[in-house]
Amino acid sequence: MGDAIILTNAFFAVGTGTASADRNLSPRLKKLTWNEKFDDHDVTCMGSTTRVRAIGLGEADVTAELLQSYSTADAGENIDKLVDNLRTVSQGGGKFLVRMRPYDANRSGTNPEYSMLAVMAERTIFDGQVGDPLMNPLTFLSAGDITRATASS
Repeated sequence: MGDAIILTNAFFAVGTGTASADRNLSPRLKKLTWNEKFDDHDVTCMGSTTRVRAIGLGEADVTAELLQSYSTADAGENIDKLVDNLRTVSQGGGKFLVRMRPYDANRSGTNPEYSMLAVMAERTIFDGQVGDPLMNPLTFLSAGDITRATASS
């Protein structure tokens, strides 16, 4: 059996435009999920003895759970301000780039980078209870194709 990959230092970055995802959110990232699914069409015709399926358009979504921040005093990202900017971009019909890798290191065959253009579909302004860290869960929907890159950046 192969070695398990334990997620301890993932790379997650977003941009406020389509050209680059230069805002590294990894230091505030607690959880990251990237889903991809496709429309499933039944194309079974008379005479078939089993169902025949065709896969149609795909879509993806990224959900990220970030530690909330209102400043950059700790050398981190001001999550509140960035999320507000992403909301403005999305509401204005714009898209932004999202990138992730299993490890916060250069792209490679064993550390592929996945990227896509996205819009922010859902945000929770904050999520927490007494004694817990303040969190900011976000959901991004695909607004373009997913790209997988392994060449070093």
